[in-house]
Amino acid sequence: MKSFTYKMSLRIFREEKAFGPGIYELLLNIQETGSLQKAAEKMDMAYSKAWKILKASEEQCGYPLTVRATGGKGGGGSTISPEGERLMERYEGFRNELEEAASEAFVRWFADME
Repeated sequence: MKSFTYKMSLRIFREEKAFGPGIYELLLNIQETGSLQKAAEKMDMAYSKAWKILKASEEQCGYPLTVRATGGKGGGGSTISPEGERLMERYEGFRNELEEAASEAFVRWFADME
């Protein structure tokens, strides 16, 4: 028989969900590709859905998470705003601390259950 495992998912709220694993991954992909469209494609997500998720998160956070340049002859693109970078760093640090604490607690509570 397989051992127990666990999975955690961290979401941060104001009035509604402001930030979580989905928007975090989207922002990582924007950092990598320089484009919301390419980031959405990488996640097999429609551009319209990615835009909606980004706008909802920005609305709850109260600041822009990206800096967008409109298309044209040279093309557009997106970069992460300074506030977005700060939020990503804090989210990642908080998530890592929680995962470490959760792993220790999981071993304490479930190690003997094979």
